[in-house]
Amino acid sequence: MTLAKFLSPALVALALAAAQPALAHGNTKPQHGGVVLMAGETVFELVNKAGAVALYVTDDDEPVAATAMTGQISITTGGKTQVVALKPADGNRFDAPGATIPAKSQVAVQVVDTATKTSLGTTFTIN
Repeated sequence: MTLAKFLSPALVALALAAAQPALAHGNTKPQHGGVVLMAGETVFELVNKAGAVALYVTDDDEPVAATAMTGQISITTGGKTQVVALKPADGNRFDAPGATIPAKSQVAVQVVDTATKTSLGTTFTIN
């Protein structure tokens, strides 16, 4: 077998192996019954229950430590905006007790790492 006959199939095999599809990071299926959005490598799940709103945050496939962060949500409905502080809860959950999100609202969420001052956020549209 000549070198050219050997290299051609080897190069084809190498090209096929390199052409595997890229796998996305982050699970975008709701884990807590909410609405999920992904911004970069950060997954946000917004849960709107009667009398309380919860936000779960995962960054680069790792749950963030809510106790190491501060946060807020801004709920805009009919041109009026309500800003509510998020309170760190268990694991990667933040709570906004007493807040409710009416239908047809825009909800901007932002969390900030208290050590690095890194800010993560996104905006949900609730129909």
